[in-house]
Formats: sequence, C-alpha cells, structure tokens
Amino acid sequence: MNVPAEARMGNDIARQFSHLPPADAAEAVARHIETFWDPRMRLALEALAAAHDDSLDPVLVDAAGRLAAHASGSENQA
Repeated sequence: MNVPAEARMGNDIARQFSHLPPADAAEAVARHIETFWDPRMRLALEALAAAHDDSLDPVLVDAAGRLAAHASGSENQA
C-alpha cells in the first residue's frame, strides 16, 4: 500500500506527541504542521482527513481538523 507522504510524515509527528493526552497532542501536532509545513502540504493533509483516509493516526485527523478550523477562522478575519 502506498501511503501519501503527508500521511506518513504526519503520523510520525503524531507519534512524537503520543505521551500527551490526545487533545493536547492534536493541538501540538497542528501547531507543528502550521509552523513547518508548506501550505500545499497542509491542504493535502486536510483533504486526506476529509476523505477519511484510514492511514491517518486519529491524533493527526484531529490535528487536521484544527488546522482547517484555524484556516477558516483566519479567512473570516481578512
């Protein structure tokens, strides 16, 4: 099975925060991705989460939702 790069990298990041409670881990993953990933990569991750890709860690799915919420919030402020 070919796992998309965004899923593979995002899952790796989620594992790094597995010592935190799930909500805190999701927020930390979202902050990391928002800070270090190219916007195109973030959009690809959000699309994978929206498509319910089974390769995504549940913490990463939560983080992708938070990223989408942050993005829509910043669009409403513009």
